[in-house]
Amino acid sequence: MNKKLSHYLLIVLITMIAIPSIASVISQRNNISDTLAFRTSERINETSRFKNKYKRSKENKTRIENKIYSRNVIIPPFDSVVNPDHNYPIGFFIANNGSVEEDVCTASVIHTKNGNIGLTAAHCLLDDDGNLWNLSLLSFSPGYDNGTNGPLGAIPVVATVMPHSYLINHEKYDYALVRFEFNQGGATLQDYTGALGWRFDIGNGEPTSVYGYPDSGNFENCAHDGEHLCKWQGITEKREDIYVIKNLTAGSGASGGPLISQYDTKTNLGYAYAVIRGYFSGSKASLGSIWDEIVFLDLLLRITP
Repeated sequence: MNKKLSHYLLIVLITMIAIPSIASVISQRNNISDTLAFRTSERINETSRFKNKYKRSKENKTRIENKIYSRNVIIPPFDSVVNPDHNYPIGFFIANNGSVEEDVCTASVIHTKNGNIGLTAAHCLLDDDGNLWNLSLLSFSPGYDNGTNGPLGAIPVVATVMPHSYLINHEKYDYALVRFEFNQGGATLQDYTGALGWRFDIGNGEPTSVYGYPDSGNFENCAHDGEHLCKWQGITEKREDIYVIKNLTAGSGASGGPLISQYDTKTNLGYAYAVIRGYFSGSKASLGSIWDEIVFLDLLLRITP
């Protein structure tokens, strides 16, 4: 009997020691979990967004391929239907509150089935506080030069779209699409201006032409007043996430300007493969984000009615 009682007391003693230990471990695990959730809540939310985006991308894969384009495509330039001898797809992109010019960038018409789609930098769609500009303040004038609007005047913007990831990584995804409100006799904007082709397969050492409206920098033979369309020609270097243009300080106003491969001086057309997103004045180098093909096609799907 004493032996059984001793055995019972031993079990009780072990239990009394073990339960607090287990409770302590559980408490530590909960604390760790709470801390992890707190420290990574933004990352988890973004990951969730990526997952949802990926799911939508999978669901929309057929739509992307069938309605618009298949993957790994090269879209050729589009000659103006109205005037095949005069293409002017690059223009002045501005956010204007009616009295003061708030933000000047460069944009260009790209070849799409819709015909009214343009390309620029994502940061050109945001004000200084990081908020999207009201669409009523945005306009685009293709062929703008010497402080004067192009043949079609200032065209309203009715939709914009940028990569979700740009809000997290401003350096990697600084590109965007815009849709213009244009219809003259059933003709689209690209029917008038022509349109740049676009592609995703440009590698290192690509002969490139860059256009924009810089108000500073070192474009050759350029007024650098934000009112003249300026041009640079040279070789770009491809890095992990960016194209680098050495010896070019693009300057404000050139943001969104297209990097064009195989530019034809006779037609003013070629293949856009990136846009100017910024520059380093000290090292005289400008940068363009490399397009993610799936992200780009998703943007096109989202902005196309």
